[in-house]
Amino acid sequence: MNIDFTNNKDKFENAFTFESSSPPKQPPPPSPTAVHKSKYKRNSLPRNTEEARQRRIELDAQVRKRQREQLISAKRFKHHENYRDDDDADIEKLKSGLSNVNRDTRLSSLQDLSKFLVDPPDTLKQFVIEGNCIEILIVYIAAGPKEFVNKALTAVPYLISFLERDNISLQDQAAWAIGNIAIESPEYRDLLRKNGVLIPLINLLDYKDVNLVQTACFALSNLARTPNAGLDEFFAGGIDKHLLRHLKTDESFEVVSEVAWVLTYITSDKDNKYTTQLLEEGLASLLVKHMRPLLGHGPLALPLIRTLGNIASGPDENTDILIQQSDFLPTMIEFIQSDCRPVKKESLWVMSNITAARRPDVLDKVFNTGFIPILSIIATHSNFDIRKEAAYGLINIASHGAEFMRSLPHQELLPGFLEYIRSQDFDLIRLGLGYIEMLLTQVQNGKQLMESMQGIDALESVTLIEDQLLRNSASRLMDQYFEEISNEMQQIEEII
Repeated sequence: MNIDFTNNKDKFENAFTFESSSPPKQPPPPSPTAVHKSKYKRNSLPRNTEEARQRRIELDAQVRKRQREQLISAKRFKHHENYRDDDDADIEKLKSGLSNVNRDTRLSSLQDLSKFLVDPPDTLKQFVIEGNCIEILIVYIAAGPKEFVNKALTAVPYLISFLERDNISLQDQAAWAIGNIAIESPEYRDLLRKNGVLIPLINLLDYKDVNLVQTACFALSNLARTPNAGLDEFFAGGIDKHLLRHLKTDESFEVVSEVAWVLTYITSDKDNKYTTQLLEEGLASLLVKHMRPLLGHGPLALPLIRTLGNIASGPDENTDILIQQSDFLPTMIEFIQSDCRPVKKESLWVMSNITAARRPDVLDKVFNTGFIPILSIIATHSNFDIRKEAAYGLINIASHGAEFMRSLPHQELLPGFLEYIRSQDFDLIRLGLGYIEMLLTQVQNGKQLMESMQGIDALESVTLIEDQLLRNSASRLMDQYFEEISNEMQQIEEII
């Protein structure tokens, strides 16, 4: 059965109206006084039964129309579940869960939030309107998997506009979200830069709010990641002046650390153009100024150390600028003796870059500052990952010639490097073989030291490993310096 609901308004409005079969009685005509009053005074009471009936019909039509409009224009929810609007304990649990460090807990809280938003209790309304609920959601979406970040890209123009709002909380959360988007991929960093994100972010460095400056640095450091960092735009926006000003004036360890993260990525660019520019503007002395204050603050010192290492990995002229800072090398000795393992390892990496410099005066300063005994102890007595970094520095020194090689304490070093050779780590074995080759070729009593410390057995163990290059290197050293023993080994192998 088909029912036509179109153009039947009058039918439905009159569907339940009943009329008498007899002609209706005509009401008596109004008195002249009533007619006169109706002309100047509004009367809410109906003047007769017909008018009352018509008012009821009109009122009923208005109510139905309003209900239809509400049904069409109301917000819709995919899943509607009933929750008690007075359950404050659940809302507090939800707020706590959104900030939890555990990922599964956060995801569960986000699911609960989507359900509570259908018919939010007063406590949730307050959390959304006056609290930081929205900011948390923005940051979490941008900090999520790449699929989440991809969906958040449509919000990039709005996030950038928020950076210029006079609302520090909103600026902070927008900068944080932008930093999380930038860290995801070079394509996203390009998109952010094309949308004009750099200048608003750099301008945030002028603010006095410590947290906002840190967040702006976080975003800028992620945007400065290679490849294709687009550093021309950074420096066109005057970022160097802002960063150097903070290093000159800020005493906050956290701010200095975040500024150093930006510098870490800028100085890691293979083109040393902007590293050189920063050094010419006085960067080296400002970095050294903050070394000792950050010494006892563990991870906060890491970006500062990495920036120094990046500078030292560049041209020798850059290394020379660092060496000229009177406190640099003495403070580096304290850093490589730090109890903080990451700080110690990064500091040893810095020294390996410095010792790779080809200028003898640089190595002379390293010797004169007292690095060699400390590097020797670390290279032979620490965990292998730390020892490796110290060993690189010593190998770099030895590779500068026989004079430097002979000045090393081989009586202490050789046992440690033999342990490298006996290890199962190919990088360590390679380091050990490199040291032994220089020992045998450049140190007069090198062969005697090897024989006295069972070095030949260590070389023999390398001839049995899978790496062919390392096997060949060990066999060559055996044939060249320990020919008799090598021949004996061959005879034994033939017999077997």
